[in-house]
Amino acid sequence: MKDGFTLSEVLIALVVIGVIAAITLPVIMANYRREEASARVKKFYSMLCNASTRAKADGNDWGYWAETGNNESEISSAETVKIFADEYLLPYLVYYKTEQSGRYYYIYLNDGTYFYIFKGTCIDFNVDVNGKKKPDKEGRDIFKFLYCPDSAGSSYKTGQIIPMQPKSITTREQALSMCKSTGGYCSTLLFMDGWQFKEDYPYSI
Repeated sequence: MKDGFTLSEVLIALVVIGVIAAITLPVIMANYRREEASARVKKFYSMLCNASTRAKADGNDWGYWAETGNNESEISSAETVKIFADEYLLPYLVYYKTEQSGRYYYIYLNDGTYFYIFKGTCIDFNVDVNGKKKPDKEGRDIFKFLYCPDSAGSSYKTGQIIPMQPKSITTREQALSMCKSTGGYCSTLLFMDGWQFKEDYPYSI
């Protein structure tokens, strides 16, 4: 008959397992958060592109609105962006709530994310991939996209949904440097990396 494990041997084994778990669990959780954020950013980009395409097919071309439909001098920028959301965007989305705060129009999606839009030279879309949770920081849980009309000038590509990518950013090295200095440009780095957060991504997710 073989002897069983002693109490001290069992305790040592449990301690070893606990140490291994303490080391590996944060890495596993960090990888999970990155994969989840990656999937949500990619899904959001695809959703916007699909909405733009469907709107154009219905005669609600975003480019037309950006060029002409938002130039009513007698209405505020807040009213302008609401008109765009109500007529050109919301009919092509699945969402459960909207709200407006000043010039920002918020749209809450069924997957727990939300995004807000506002109108400058381009139409700005800012998605928060973890909803109302912190940290609410660009490059960490908020990622920026644009739709720029042809009249927007030469700084950004026009007539399509793009990450916040000036035409001057043509290489990954440039995108990484811009992401490090300004979180709003991190959507460009993600786009170049196939929506994956690589090992050298400068922010924790």
